[in-house]
Amino acid sequence: MDTSILQEIGLTQGETKVYIALLELGPTKVGAIIEKAAMASSAVHNSIILLIEKGLITYIKKGKTKHYQAIPPKQLLNYLEDKKKKLQQILPQLETKQKIVKETQSAEIFQGTTGLTAMLNILIENTKPNEEYLFFAINVEETNEEIQKFFKKYDAKRKEKKIVVKGLAPPNLKKFFAGRKSLKMRYTKLPIPANISICKEKTAIFSWEEQPVGYLIESKQITAILKTYFEEIWKLT
Repeated sequence: MDTSILQEIGLTQGETKVYIALLELGPTKVGAIIEKAAMASSAVHNSIILLIEKGLITYIKKGKTKHYQAIPPKQLLNYLEDKKKKLQQILPQLETKQKIVKETQSAEIFQGTTGLTAMLNILIENTKPNEEYLFFAINVEETNEEIQKFFKKYDAKRKEKKIVVKGLAPPNLKKFFAGRKSLKMRYTKLPIPANISICKEKTAIFSWEEQPVGYLIESKQITAILKTYFEEIWKLT
């Protein structure tokens, strides 16, 4: 008989030998089990304790002596069912851990003004109403007509998608946001980064200067760090 199957369902080699010995012996004292299983006394006693904990053997006392007995083999199916139920209890937690490991993380580079506008449109393409778009303002003081023209259209697009847009900027940039009523702005003298936009699990970092370039990062961890920093400054402003 191939007893290795018992080991495949979670019994050790010693537990398997003790269980089989008890099936063959019937109710008996530990000495007979030691002899039948051909194992060291300590190993038999340890296996007995583990099998009792698993509910695979029982015992009764006759006087001061314990007599051990294996449960009917069919009851092993109940043992397996119990293990299955226990596994099902933690299955959602295990799946969550796997999901965290498999989280998508990527980064793309966009170049030129056309590339940056495309990047910012990608940032909001899968948003739902009332989701937040957070940004640290662009660090340019001079009016760039092309940039301002884009952001007027971008404001309209975000408003159409019903996105909640919140921005942080230093006081000297306040004039660039005058009249942009769809934005919730706060101004702070605290040190903040610039040229960063955050939406869902994506972060865009960019520069509009002589050679415009942007990096679109999809990372739950990085986005969470920046969101937390934004929210802390927002509360203090």
